[in-house]
Amino acid sequence: MLRKNMTRRAALGHLGTGLLATATVRGAMAQSGPYPNRPIKIIVPWAAGGGGDVIVRLMAPSLTQRLGQPIVVENRPGAIGTIGSLAAARSPADGYTLVYAGADSHSIAPHVVKRIPYDAKKDFIAIAPIGAFPLGLVVPTAHPAKTLAQFIQMAKDAKEPLTFGSWSLGSSGHITMEAFKQAAKVNLLHVPYNGTAPLVQAQLAGQIDCSINALSVVEPHVRAGTLRLLAITAKERVPQFPDIPIMREMGISIDMGPWIGLFAPAGVPAETIARLHDAIDATLQEPAIVEQTKKMIMVIDHMDQRAYQQFANSEFDRWGDYIRTAKVTLDQ
Repeated sequence: MLRKNMTRRAALGHLGTGLLATATVRGAMAQSGPYPNRPIKIIVPWAAGGGGDVIVRLMAPSLTQRLGQPIVVENRPGAIGTIGSLAAARSPADGYTLVYAGADSHSIAPHVVKRIPYDAKKDFIAIAPIGAFPLGLVVPTAHPAKTLAQFIQMAKDAKEPLTFGSWSLGSSGHITMEAFKQAAKVNLLHVPYNGTAPLVQAQLAGQIDCSINALSVVEPHVRAGTLRLLAITAKERVPQFPDIPIMREMGISIDMGPWIGLFAPAGVPAETIARLHDAIDATLQEPAIVEQTKKMIMVIDHMDQRAYQQFANSEFDRWGDYIRTAKVTLDQ
């Protein structure tokens, strides 16, 4: 009797194992249909309402239409974008979790955060660019410098370092100004703030000599005559400020603001990446989106996937060089 019971139990065990295996195979088959066959999540590693969050949500309806599945935007802010980026890196490499990546999270944080929880080059694949936000170097209108050349000369002649503000320690604004210091051969004292709004208020109050910020942020104050725009970080003059020189015209080799794009965890199949790239690129060519990004003073960029991956890798190295020279680190 004992032998029969053991045999029955063994048989039931094998049956259970077989049923579980069958269910697993069926589940896998259900998930392995033509991509995509369920909603796609885009992690934005910044707070809701910011520039990155706005542009991703602006793109979402078109991406939904082109891919045939809902696009879900999830905000996971904190630590220069590393919290949300880590969540994306740890997600399955199946094309259903993407991340809004940028210079701050993928070119700067890996060099300034001591215990970075991901490898920006190895743990992600670059899908497609969105573009870049040109930055403007501004001073209060009461400041004696009327041009960038005058400001540089004042910085060189000053007995005490002139001050510059950024919206955060280790931000792209901070590192851009460190690059500016190196290129212009001037000494400036960094004053970090907690966000763009406090930075603008400090600049308007004359508490700092200059600051660098997204053009979309400083534009109203420049138009109102409370801030003076000296130069712009872009590859060419922007239509909104055709009379303002780009830094390269002044001999400063900084030709772009913080870049932004969409990445996925490493290992996503090539055909899935190609599908996503084409949908993103087509979305960014829609007239309504082009018009809206112009209002945001954002420069849209277009590259094939391979070129974009090379760009992302080169940006990692370029920002890293600036950071090592400036010896910028964060105790995180």
